[in-house]
Amino acid sequence: MSDDPMERRQRVSAYGVVISGGMMLLARIAPGYPGAGNWTLPGGGLDWGEAPDEAIHRELYEETGLAGVVDRLLGIDSLRIERNRNGRHVGFHALRIIYEVTAAGEPRVTEIDGSVSEAGWLPLNEMPRLPTTELVASALRMLAAAP
Repeated sequence: MSDDPMERRQRVSAYGVVISGGMMLLARIAPGYPGAGNWTLPGGGLDWGEAPDEAIHRELYEETGLAGVVDRLLGIDSLRIERNRNGRHVGFHALRIIYEVTAAGEPRVTEIDGSVSEAGWLPLNEMPRLPTTELVASALRMLAAAP
């Protein structure tokens, strides 16, 4: 048994895979947040009492300024990592609900001082060369495997 027990944190979030005309809607993580500068799916943590399908609508608007329609649930991604943070051993478990979403328009970030600095449509065929989070690759695998 360790004298320094691991602090445990858990987060449930909802994200949207939005693809149109060979382009994928992504959001760039803002400076000061883990993964800063990388592109990720629009989405984020559920507020207390909020349903996941409500969260994706709110997050999509905050991070891209777009309204969307949830087409279907693609899957649930589970990520567990352990880190030393500020001298403490921290375990983090992210449960990420991934939806396929239809949206159109010119993206713009509407949330002030949020975790996203910009949003944009990026070419789907360039995903392997872009600085993206592992969540993007995971979601694309889910999409490819979906019936």
